[in-house]
Amino acid sequence: MTNYENLLNLPLNCNANETSGSLATQEIIKMSQRDFSENEPECTPELPAANRALFLEKVRQSNAACQSGDFVTAVMLYTDALQLDPGNYILYSNRSAARLKQGQFALALQDATKARELCPQWPKAYFRQGVALQCLGRYGEALASFSAGLAQDTQHKQLLAGLMEASVKSPLRHALEPTFQQLRAMNLDQSPFVVISVVGQELLQAGQYHSAVTVLEAALRIGSCSLKLRGSVFSALSSAHWALNQLDKAIGYMQQDLAVAKSLGDTAGECRAHGNLGSAYFSQGSYKEALTAHRYQLVLAMKCKDTQAAATALTSLGHVYTAIGDYPNALASHKQCVQLVKQIGDRLQEAREIGNVGAVYLAMGEFDSAVDCHTQHLRLARKLGNQVEEARAYSNLGSSHHYRRNFAQAITFHEQVLRISKQLGDRNIEARAYAGLGHAARCAGDCVQAKKWHEKQLEMALAARDKVGEGRACSNLGIVYQLLGEHDAALKLHQAHLTIARQLHDRAGMGRAYGNIGNAYSAAGLYEAAIKYHKQELTISKEVHDRSAEASTHGNLAVAYQALGAHDMALMHYRAHLNIARELKDTAGEACALLNLGNCFSSRQEFAQAVPYYEQYLMLSQELGDVAAEGKACHFLGYVHYCIGNYREAVRYYDQDLALAKDLQDKINMGRAYCNLGLAHLALSNTQAALECQKYFLAVAHMTNHLPGKFRALGNIGDILVRTAEYEEAVKMYQRQLTLARHARERPLEAAACGALGLAHRLIKKFDKALGYHTQELALRQEMSDLPGECKAHGHLGAVHMALGNYQHAVKCYQQQLGRAQELQDSGIEAQSFGNLGIAKLNMGLYEDAIGYLEQQLGTLERVNMPTTQHDRARALGHLGDCYDALGDFEEGIKCHERHLQLATALQSYRDQERAYRGLGHSHRALGNLQEALVCLEKRLVVAHELGSPEVKAVAYGDLGNIHSALGNYEQAVNCLEHQQEIARELGDRALVSDATSALGNVYQRMSDADGALRLHKMDLEMCEHLGAGALQARACGNLGAVYESIRSFVDAVKFYEKQLALTADRLSKAYACGSLGAYLFKLY
Repeated sequence: MTNYENLLNLPLNCNANETSGSLATQEIIKMSQRDFSENEPECTPELPAANRALFLEKVRQSNAACQSGDFVTAVMLYTDALQLDPGNYILYSNRSAARLKQGQFALALQDATKARELCPQWPKAYFRQGVALQCLGRYGEALASFSAGLAQDTQHKQLLAGLMEASVKSPLRHALEPTFQQLRAMNLDQSPFVVISVVGQELLQAGQYHSAVTVLEAALRIGSCSLKLRGSVFSALSSAHWALNQLDKAIGYMQQDLAVAKSLGDTAGECRAHGNLGSAYFSQGSYKEALTAHRYQLVLAMKCKDTQAAATALTSLGHVYTAIGDYPNALASHKQCVQLVKQIGDRLQEAREIGNVGAVYLAMGEFDSAVDCHTQHLRLARKLGNQVEEARAYSNLGSSHHYRRNFAQAITFHEQVLRISKQLGDRNIEARAYAGLGHAARCAGDCVQAKKWHEKQLEMALAARDKVGEGRACSNLGIVYQLLGEHDAALKLHQAHLTIARQLHDRAGMGRAYGNIGNAYSAAGLYEAAIKYHKQELTISKEVHDRSAEASTHGNLAVAYQALGAHDMALMHYRAHLNIARELKDTAGEACALLNLGNCFSSRQEFAQAVPYYEQYLMLSQELGDVAAEGKACHFLGYVHYCIGNYREAVRYYDQDLALAKDLQDKINMGRAYCNLGLAHLALSNTQAALECQKYFLAVAHMTNHLPGKFRALGNIGDILVRTAEYEEAVKMYQRQLTLARHARERPLEAAACGALGLAHRLIKKFDKALGYHTQELALRQEMSDLPGECKAHGHLGAVHMALGNYQHAVKCYQQQLGRAQELQDSGIEAQSFGNLGIAKLNMGLYEDAIGYLEQQLGTLERVNMPTTQHDRARALGHLGDCYDALGDFEEGIKCHERHLQLATALQSYRDQERAYRGLGHSHRALGNLQEALVCLEKRLVVAHELGSPEVKAVAYGDLGNIHSALGNYEQAVNCLEHQQEIARELGDRALVSDATSALGNVYQRMSDADGALRLHKMDLEMCEHLGAGALQARACGNLGAVYESIRSFVDAVKFYEKQLALTADRLSKAYACGSLGAYLFKLY
């Protein structure tokens, strides 16, 4: 007879008088009226009187139906009665019994459970529930139900008999039957506490932890006067809760177990309890408490002279010390443990402990020592012929090489683990090998192979029905899919991991799953969703006291917040990551946090604040011997110093970056370092060194066939040639850029090359070509729907039209630029567009319009935080001052120029200081404040010398000469203007020579040296005729007319005034010429 048939032979409602001995020996008991009437249902007081008679009749009929074996009718009648009195738990119990007879076990269980809910203190409900669960094959739960019932009534023989009967019919029978025989011999088989304790212990051993908890807690509720027996139950309960990852409850029972051991004076038990407590505290992340417990364990083990227990305590202490980053003590504990296990001759434990020593060395960054230990571990395992241990050693060797980023060697060792697993047919080891292989392949960048290994890992877990392994495999696969850009697949796998972790009540696993889901959302650009999941990850990390996971979660949250532009929140989480990493002495985590903090400040353009973080990152990289990280640190330090303007420091760090890249033979990073080093040298005006660096960059890009590198190197060389005024050579470089981009069919690069060619042609005043290239640039940007690029192209076209004097066209271009900037909501480009429009309107003489645009530029710049923001603000103020000067509001102009000067001084910008002093000089002169104008223009000349620009110096000398002339300081005026003339000749700038010559002529006229004045103005006129510059010729004629007028040579004066009038093009100058001629003719006649 099968177990299923035996279950149907259990009595449905027998009482204590009917039960004698074991139910296993009873014959089939036919259901009688008494079986259903011993607990005759009575209606509840709430039942109306009119329904009571009907209720009692239904109960009578149902009992009769059961007596005749008509269980279908009985169930129907019980259901009718329950409709009249739905709170009657006895009716639910009886209907459960009838349904059991029908074989409707699931429905019978529902009724028994309902009866138990309605009256939790009624033992018969637990019995019904236990029988139904047993019929369903749910033995663990059945045993738990019988035990819970006995906790309600320890004298209930039917429940005790049911418990023992279910036990010997369960899969636990082979373990329990001999124990029950021993209990009978000791007359303990009728003790509910003893029987339940035994059943609970066996459930624990069988891995049925939930049922074990229920059974063992029932034993505690029943109680025992034996402290030793209670202590064993406490110990078992702590193990069950531990297995369920219910650490707080586990610790509670461990503490009670410890208290019992102390009361009994059981030193060995006390030692064991301290060991269990230490392990629980360790899992909880309560390392201080774990250390205390394991130290007690060690002292007690030595007191008992239990070498094995002492060794266990030492290895546990080593693990705790490792977790808190106290590697010297961790190393000492594991080494001491090695000596102890050698004394007791436990070679297997010796091998494992040497592996633990290797793990500590690896954490300390002592790679060679770690590999040496794991090699010894492997050698011992081979001597012992223990392939399982051999596989563990190979796995540790793989992890060691993985740590050093030697992924190829790591893969070799993990392949050995795989080989051994297949020889042993050990699917757990095989799954571990696939996990190691997948991890190494992923880190080596071979995501396709990593995916194959982790799919194998998942396949193994599914075949073994290993939910823990399945969760890990889903997690690993999800990470690989995320790296492959398959975000939906990644999310599904991480959700599967989360579901499994929930089923297993694995809070730490749930935390990891939440974190991976958050990372997947971040990778997909869904940062709000990422933050939601990382917050849940953080909550769990704190709950399970996993400080390492808490630290990395802070890092992940910071990344997501930074991507959303919430920099303050990002900084808060980055700092939390850093603090925890330092607390844990996690050097790698600390380095990661420092790098992220530096990058966060850099992204906010707060470069000075980024420097100390990058410097600390550099020091840690050097301590770790991580050359690649050291190079990265030098690169970032070079970048921030470049952005701050500390170009010499930038050169120093880029030099180090280059040297490290050469050591690593990393050609891509060598190219990057050459590029950056060249830019830093160019900023220092070391054009020759800059050119050499960019040529090396180009050579490296050709060696690696790196298209973006080749393109950028050519552009950088072109920029240097522009700086050295070798425009034609620069154009050739940009042309090579264009050819390269078109050959590769790279539209973004083609647009960039067109932009560079347009700028070069604008500089050499080939405006038609410049317009052509910038038009091509704009068309390409529009085809690609590249709004930022389109903004830039409109700006370039506007600049060419400005150079041509086509201000109306320039305004249209800048308005287009402004519109695109506003679409992009890019305040930086928007401010630039307002500035360009202001300058265009200024050149058109529309000063009030210009003021409006420039003020909008200043307002928009308040929302911008870029390296150039303050420079842009300074220049806007300078242009505003020029507008107010043009409107005759010189006092307002002075205010703007002074603000311009203040910013320029703070920025240490000589160019802006020169412009501000020029504006102040002109404004003060216009107000008649000639002495103040003189001071400003003298300061301007000093700044012009600092700038080192001959053009700027020439103009500064000219303006200073003019103010000296106005003050009557003719000697100083002549000196300044002759300097201007000399510099202009050196530059070959004939227009500027004309300006100086004209001004000198005017000074000589003021000095009453008419001959000198005529000579200079005639020279000026001759130069202007060669230049073909009508406006300058008109000026020279006007000056000659004035000199002739002063010496009363009236015929010559009229002749030159008439020539001036004929040559003058613009209406204002024509009006002035007419006025001069008219006034003179009036005096003449």
